[in-house]
Amino acid sequence: MWNSKKKAAALLALSCALAGSGVAAAAAFSDVQGSNNQSIVSSLQEKGIINGVTATQFKPNQQLTQPQAIQMLVNAFDMKGPETASGQVWYTQAVAAARANGLSIPANLKASEPVTREQFAIWLHQAIDKTGQYPATMMMVVFQDQKSISKEASNAIQNLVNMNVIPRSSVGQEFKPKAAITRMDAATWVYSAVEMVERHKQLQSGDDTSTSPQPSEGEQMGTTPEMGISSTADGKQKVTLHVELPNPGYNLKIDNVKLTDDKRAIISYSLQQPEPGMMYPQVITEGTAATIIPAGYTPELAK
Repeated sequence: MWNSKKKAAALLALSCALAGSGVAAAAAFSDVQGSNNQSIVSSLQEKGIINGVTATQFKPNQQLTQPQAIQMLVNAFDMKGPETASGQVWYTQAVAAARANGLSIPANLKASEPVTREQFAIWLHQAIDKTGQYPATMMMVVFQDQKSISKEASNAIQNLVNMNVIPRSSVGQEFKPKAAITRMDAATWVYSAVEMVERHKQLQSGDDTSTSPQPSEGEQMGTTPEMGISSTADGKQKVTLHVELPNPGYNLKIDNVKLTDDKRAIISYSLQQPEPGMMYPQVITEGTAATIIPAGYTPELAK
């Protein structure tokens, strides 16, 4: 039989499986389906943000506990906190760091309590806020169960969708705010958040080596179009651009959609000039243009 020390050690290893530091190199998990999910999990594992439950299983559909969620966010955003006394529970240091960085961690945290989807969204949004300010397309998004989302969570979720952290493809569906978030969903959100923060830092430092599509010829709008997203009958996404135009002679046009390897749909657009010799009333009109992109891709406007 195990003695109490061995049993405690085993329980600690299981509790820390999500975000511990015992795995030196990333390995493919047999229970993670789809190349995109495998890429997400492998990337986070390589960065020391998460680990599997076992050497071969990630348990993507398993509920994420509150301490595991906090440890994941602390790892992802390299949060530092006050030193704590030894002999505490395994997540003591992570909780202290999270609180020191402004995360609204409850006082009655329970090790086995799952974290809800809306609570994880709040913590993730707070964690991102501590790293800086980021540009986002300000679009009002609505879920089927919008009334079930708390006021505090609604603001966080809106911003996370507009920052392309929560997939836009989920807009218009049920968000399930009170349901426990799964390990895979949490990993997906954190992966997108880390990618966004790192991409912004590269742009700020001038070290960005990515090639963004150039503005299309004729693009002269002083206002960036707003994006609206809806689902089509065959499961794809319809992206509609809206912008105010000087008169009915102008026209908004989508010139190109570039699908990238990291699941972004970069949309190039242009403003079509009025036909020469034609007279139009000088009234502000709304210009719209729409395109269809595959499910799972996040739309972005070309810069």
